[in-house]
Amino acid sequence: MRFEAYTGEKSLKRKSSLFSTLALSFGLMAVLSSALSPAISAPAKAPEKEAHSDAKKKDDVKGKGKDAAKSEKSDDKKAEAKTPAVEHPVIANVVDVTPLQLVDKPTEYLGKNVKFTANFFAYCNLALNYKPAMRPQKDNISFLVLRPDSKVPLSELKIAMPMPKNEKDPKSKLLSSLHDGDKIEITANVFSTQLDEPWIDVLDLKKLSPDKPKDAEDDDDTL
Repeated sequence: MRFEAYTGEKSLKRKSSLFSTLALSFGLMAVLSSALSPAISAPAKAPEKEAHSDAKKKDDVKGKGKDAAKSEKSDDKKAEAKTPAVEHPVIANVVDVTPLQLVDKPTEYLGKNVKFTANFFAYCNLALNYKPAMRPQKDNISFLVLRPDSKVPLSELKIAMPMPKNEKDPKSKLLSSLHDGDKIEITANVFSTQLDEPWIDVLDLKKLSPDKPKDAEDDDDTL
């Protein structure tokens, strides 16, 4: 009996020791788990930081794009401001006419200075390199105007104009800005009536229509 009692007591002590060891192990595991969990979960925040970084980069790119566009517009305005205005000479003894009056009675205006308004149509070589009324192509340009209230060019009116000296000449910019339908004012001298038609030298040219926005010009070019 003593042996059994002794053995049972011993067994109880061993069980108690085993429970204490298990409890201590669970406690250590819990402590380690709580200590490691922040470190394990921390990388989950990385994508959020990366997303924020990507968004910031996109904003920076957009900002640079806007700054570049503003800078380009500013440069265009500066270039326009530096371009000198076209000088319009004072021309004496000018007769106001209409394009149709010139075409109907060309001999009546031969040798005279005339002034009229019309709508620009297009550049051509109609008034160039014709021997009886020679205006060489290497030194001159030619263009057509439209008949009044019409989209048909007035081909009977031969218009020649001295070519601008270079691209920096203000007249070059004026000529390059003309588009179909632009209203212009022409002061010219009727130097010939060959083929019973008026041949004129442009002495002064003014653009009466306002300049189109750049975007609108680009749209016209793509039509």
